[in-house]
Amino acid sequence: MARGRKPGKRANKTVRLSIPKRLYYILYGVAGNNEQKLNRLIRLIIEEKLETASVAELARMLEPTKREKEEKEEEAEV
Repeated sequence: MARGRKPGKRANKTVRLSIPKRLYYILYGVAGNNEQKLNRLIRLIIEEKLETASVAELARMLEPTKREKEEKEEEAEV
C-alpha cells in the first residue's frame, strides 16, 4: 500500500528569491561553497531583518523606488 503525504497545508511555504549574481557569489563564498549553508544563511539574514524591523519600515520597503526618486528631486528643487 502506497503512503502519500498527509492531507492539509504545509507548515512552511517555499519562496524563490532573485538576487544579483555578484551578491550570490559573495554569499556563496561566505557559506563555504555549500548550497545548504547558503540557503540557511539567506534565511537567517531575512529572519534577523524581520525581527528588528517595524511594520512601518516593512511597508516602506514595498513602496516603489520611483517615489523615492521623486522625493529626492523635490528636495533638490527646494
